[in-house]
Amino acid sequence: MDSSKKGGGILMLVVVLGLITFVCALLLGVVNGVTKDKIEQNGIETRNAAMSEIIPDAEFTDVEVPADFATPADKNQPVVSGVYQATLDGAEAGYCVEVNPKGFGGALKMIVGINADGTVAGIKVTEASETPGLGAKSQSDKNWIAQFAGQPADGSLAVTKDGGTINAITGATITSRAVTLGVNTAANCVASLG
Repeated sequence: MDSSKKGGGILMLVVVLGLITFVCALLLGVVNGVTKDKIEQNGIETRNAAMSEIIPDAEFTDVEVPADFATPADKNQPVVSGVYQATLDGAEAGYCVEVNPKGFGGALKMIVGINADGTVAGIKVTEASETPGLGAKSQSDKNWIAQFAGQPADGSLAVTKDGGTINAITGATITSRAVTLGVNTAANCVASLG
């Protein structure tokens, strides 16, 4: 085979692959542009529904996230992405905090409610990529989730394996520790608001 024909064939393959890659990238960009606002709106609706479930009938006001919690110096500390003051009948009812601890399968997104009396109002994991049947129970196991409500919001919660009172999800200690760390981070964030 003539080497010029062989080189021309390879060049043609490179051009075709380049065009296919360009078209795919263009299509992904268009789809992202079309769906970005809807995805963001769905996230806001999910967050608002979780806050209303944790502190029912409250009105929520956005509060500035303290810098130490928005960009923690320790990479193992969860990032707080939102703080919302809850008022009920004109009185402060507490706060809801959106926090993002790292679980076994990646980042979790959760809402933690802190009552004005210094107890945990409740939690809701709104996004997770944890192992189905194990860590994913952090979103669906109502009995496991319920154990956080009424606990002291002083940043000292721990799973029983670490000497605390929170029962870990069987087979998902890493996820259980991540959720507990998220609750502690939210409690410490609210305490820093003064």
